[in-house]
Amino acid sequence: MNEVRALLGREELLMLQRKSTWKAAWMLLVNWCLIAATFALVIARPGIATVALAMLVLAGRQLGLGILMHECAHRSLTPSRPLNDWIGQWLCAAPVFADLLIYRSYHMTHHVKTGTQDDPDLPNYRGYPVTPASLARKLLRDVLGLTGLKAAATLAVLYAHAEPEKLRFGYAYKKQSAESAAMDGDSPGTCKVRHLLWNARRMLLIHALAFVLLWACGHAIAYLLWPATWLTTYMVVSRIRNAAEHGALPGTVSQDIWSNTRTVLAAWWERLLFAPNFVNFHIEHHLVPTVPSYNLRRMHRLLRDKGVLQQAHVAGGYVQVIRSLVSKR
Repeated sequence: MNEVRALLGREELLMLQRKSTWKAAWMLLVNWCLIAATFALVIARPGIATVALAMLVLAGRQLGLGILMHECAHRSLTPSRPLNDWIGQWLCAAPVFADLLIYRSYHMTHHVKTGTQDDPDLPNYRGYPVTPASLARKLLRDVLGLTGLKAAATLAVLYAHAEPEKLRFGYAYKKQSAESAAMDGDSPGTCKVRHLLWNARRMLLIHALAFVLLWACGHAIAYLLWPATWLTTYMVVSRIRNAAEHGALPGTVSQDIWSNTRTVLAAWWERLLFAPNFVNFHIEHHLVPTVPSYNLRRMHRLLRDKGVLQQAHVAGGYVQVIRSLVSKR
């Protein structure tokens, strides 16, 4: 924080950290309106083309809800903490098969341990760059749903744990063996169905309500779009977003924020897919995690105008990032 105070004045920092209920409401409204419009399009004009388009748009919106959950994990979305947690839990986390409290514990570790072996996000970004063939295989597994099925199995193990917030690598979507679960404070015998049902209760309720709503409208089958997207196209955009934040950088496995974190200047279509809700301003977020995402663009401009970002890794778009994720060998 001392470094940040040297970069930004006290008034600038206070201004950037100011939370707005209206800005939060607008971001939430935009995300959910796009979701509703996408379902309406498929219902009105069912077909291969509309379903394919819907699964791209919904992938970006599932990531968008995940980013809003991330904001709520930092308690930076709204000025009211109870409202922040309610929104994060019910309107953001539960729809994307996550739990705010479990995620908060996981994500705070990432901020403290970025670039170290103790960073729970490290498996998502340390392997880059990779060969073109390797990246192609990864993306093919994502599109075919193989990555998604593995992630779903990992979440099932996570939520079947008596104390899932203690599983350090839970939301890294890495399969937990009995041994690794025990290392994180569990034993195989404590992973039970009753824990699974209890920890997933909010998700089960939200998804049941969504199914009933679509069933009441006469289009129950449309519900399948949501889990199908999560299992496939969402895994693609999530992979690229994860790798873009810390992957293929000189200091990826260091704790130097200027060499292990990347900001991406995203085009409008990239913001729809890979960078919803200003998540692309990642250096700025790591510098001051308490700045709401709707203020990160302003923070970026302030730092840029002060010449601070000359030492930072700022990519010109996600196409450029994807190129950097592929090695020349």
